[in-house]
Amino acid sequence: MSTESGTPVVANWWKRKNIHSRAIGAFKTSVAAVLCVWLGNLLRLEHGYWAAVSAIVVMASDNTVTLLSCRDRLIGTAIGALLGWGTFYVWHGHYLMYGLAVLLCVLACSMLEFEKAGRLAAVTLTIIVLIKIDNGPGRAALARFLEVSLGVIVAMVVTHVVFPQRPAHLAESASHS
Repeated sequence: MSTESGTPVVANWWKRKNIHSRAIGAFKTSVAAVLCVWLGNLLRLEHGYWAAVSAIVVMASDNTVTLLSCRDRLIGTAIGALLGWGTFYVWHGHYLMYGLAVLLCVLACSMLEFEKAGRLAAVTLTIIVLIKIDNGPGRAALARFLEVSLGVIVAMVVTHVVFPQRPAHLAESASHS
């Protein structure tokens, strides 16, 4: 296994650690984050950083995982924004009411069989209910949903356009050529 130049050892390590794929995934995530910040500024979004956060959260090295993460992020954010908007008006500092709202977020997503979306719904609800926002909870709920949607859309576009994954049969035949 050892050679005079050491090149096969390095090449095997590189391949074993899947450095190429990981570097591409990291690059794609950074491209998506930068695009989100740029678009957020271009669209004058007050909290456009949520688009970048969302893109970073949903990006994965596998297209299918990214797509499922995007779906869960959108569903969770929509449910959390809706329940957060309603909870804001009955919250009045009551911890029990907040806890029940979080429970409803997680339970609603679970009942719809989107388990991972439940945590995201609860996070969105928490932001809307607990953070004082000048424009009110309805505007905050809509803004969170639109910012997250921007991040998800950018993530999906970057996933499919920047170094797109080739189907396994094409990748296999290209490696034997």
